Amino acid sequence: MHSLPDETRDGEPFELLANCFGPEDIDTAMQSGAKGVGLLRSGYMMLPGRILDEQEQYFFYCSCLAAANGCPVTVRTFDFGSDRTVADANQGPQSSKLGLRGIRNSLRQPQQFQTQICALLRAAARGPLRVMFPMVTEVEDWDAAMSIVEHCRQSLRERGVPFNENTQFGVMLSIPAACLTVEDFIAHGCDFLVIGTNDLTQYTHAADRELASAEHYYRPASPAMKKLITMVMDAANAHHVPVTICGLAVGNPANTAQYLHLGLRSFSVSPQNLLKVKRALLDTDAHPDAGENA
Repeated sequence: MHSLPDETRDGEPFELLANCFGPEDIDTAMQSGAKGVGLLRSGYMMLPGRILDEQEQYFFYCSCLAAANGCPVTVRTFDFGSDRTVADANQGPQSSKLGLRGIRNSLRQPQQFQTQICALLRAAARGPLRVMFPMVTEVEDWDAAMSIVEHCRQSLRERGVPFNENTQFGVMLSIPAACLTVEDFIAHGCDFLVIGTNDLTQYTHAADRELASAEHYYRPASPAMKKLITMVMDAANAHHVPVTICGLAVGNPANTAQYLHLGLRSFSVSPQNLLKVKRALLDTDAHPDAGENA
């Protein structure tokens, strides 16, 4: 499996990335054939219950880049929420409410956000690191976040600290509203897009993925999801913006094949699912109707 090229049965190349928490499982993912990290959940380095300072975060991101052996690492900025208990420990019970996750929470705590962005910009000078904002709802969220990024760039310049001026920033599409207005993010300079199936599925269908009684409604490859993904792909392809899809659903080969047929070519899955997904993609035609139309 490792020696086989990442190509579908009809010769279409694809990219397999891994969802990771830190250097240890990045190392595992690379050994399993990942070509990089499509989702680094940065919040998990905070689980000891305290906010790490800039230097500690910088070392963490550098260690992740080292584990990736020169392959790209995409870092999701802090996404504390209802299933992330460190948020409650550090910020009180309000932080776990649905409306205060991801970039919304980061923008409410600019000092903490600036610390993370400075650490990320510095680490990006050491390897191919890019940054995405989770739970972005509208272009105003993006503009506010990028305003803080520019503030951090200027701060690092004044401090004389090396950093990557050209670090790429993107949006994690977790909310239907963001998918419906994706052209706005592209027009405002978004470098890449990541579709997060876990959140996007539950917010599209109003079905908590951890609630068994609502399981029937939690359908990551439903017609509604496919329509949202198609809208994203159409806008991204029109402007040559790369798109990756990640989440538990992508680790299911049946779903992955459907996402492939919607035009996706970059997939980020848990390290233990990499080979299973690769095998499925190798055995699937990216353009199943091409033979019929020839």
